[in-house]
Amino acid sequence: MPTPSSICKAILLTLFSFFLVTGIARADWVLDMENSGLSYGSIKKNSVGESNHFESMEGRITDAGNITLAIDLSSVETWADIRNERMGEFFFQTKIFPMATLSGQVDMAQFKALKVGDQMASDVTFVLDLHGQQQALDAELIIMRLSETRVVVIPSEIMFLYADKFNLIAGLKKLQELVKLPSITPVVPLTFRLTFNQAP
Repeated sequence: MPTPSSICKAILLTLFSFFLVTGIARADWVLDMENSGLSYGSIKKNSVGESNHFESMEGRITDAGNITLAIDLSSVETWADIRNERMGEFFFQTKIFPMATLSGQVDMAQFKALKVGDQMASDVTFVLDLHGQQQALDAELIIMRLSETRVVVIPSEIMFLYADKFNLIAGLKKLQELVKLPSITPVVPLTFRLTFNQAP
């Protein structure tokens, strides 16, 4: 039987997809999830590094240059089922906060002038809404035009998130307690590769 959290997540994803589809103009670009990825790293015991990622996201770039990404936090993949469950229950608290959203603005004049095979750098201030908190993140994006209807967006450098800015320290300590670790770093390196296809 579906749980309240899974129903809430499904509703949020459905609504986001509805607005994504109904709001698409000819010039909008839609995320190609199969060729995209968002991953983050963690360091435990001061010396052991691990890389995790999310398997479900929705996103687009509008003709006005608004870039939006919605991340299903329950789709986190840590390569261990019990760890996935603990991340959802104790760290992200997906029953309360099932989604994270990232939004920003790119220069569409530069974007539209980009020729196939070329790339451009764009300074963007993102707003990340995570765990009930909103924080601004500055990043330089590299946008590569693979074809007339396909682009790839990556950060020029690794980005960092700070758990204390999103009220995630309590969840981090709970994870540390459950697995009896001396430490888990509260600073999280983040990177992504986002492929967008122009809407038909």
